[in-house]
Amino acid sequence: MSIKAVCFDMDGVVVHTMPQHVEAWRFAFKEKGYDHNELEFYLREGMPGRKTIMDIFKSSQLPVTEEDIEDIYVIKRNYFKENAKYTFIKETLSLLEYLYKKEIPISLVTGSRREFVDEVLEKLPVEFNSVITGDDVKEGKPSPEPYLKAMTKLSFDPSEWLVIENAPLGIDSAKQAGAFCLAVETTLEEKYLTKADVIVSPSRLELTVKGLLSAD
Repeated sequence: MSIKAVCFDMDGVVVHTMPQHVEAWRFAFKEKGYDHNELEFYLREGMPGRKTIMDIFKSSQLPVTEEDIEDIYVIKRNYFKENAKYTFIKETLSLLEYLYKKEIPISLVTGSRREFVDEVLEKLPVEFNSVITGDDVKEGKPSPEPYLKAMTKLSFDPSEWLVIENAPLGIDSAKQAGAFCLAVETTLEEKYLTKADVIVSPSRLELTVKGLLSAD
């Protein structure tokens, strides 16, 4: 294995936003008369918004109209925008700064909208070599499209990429793209992350990545 570039998911890896996303989702569904537990949304992290709504209804074996989908999507987006307060994950920030100083290419792949991603990027002390948002792809995670699109921005083979994820759909996306995937336990327990090549706690993130980079 020879890792030449590192790609990061954003929500739950770079920023602590997943609790806010889940809160917004639950609020939006309740506004339409439905209630779902938090895990339903954590397991669908990375899935495009409208697809999340359809998948929730499908798994509940309930019919849904296009009007319901649009209403829930708009309510969720507005609630998150108005109420979300987030912090950066310090272990990831430390790793980003290390990679940036070492001039190791870094990318960001997220299902979040470009508007929010730009807000986050403005506050980071590093610059990414490529950034792919939910607005840049036709199919979100678990499709490999988001990660493959980030990879085309740099001249490395998929097998030379390390992807850092925290959710099952993101792991599926990274693996289908041909990358080595490290899952960090920031939002879900190890039992939900078993398709990753390596699973670590946040405190072990930087040390593990440094080890993978030196294993060439």
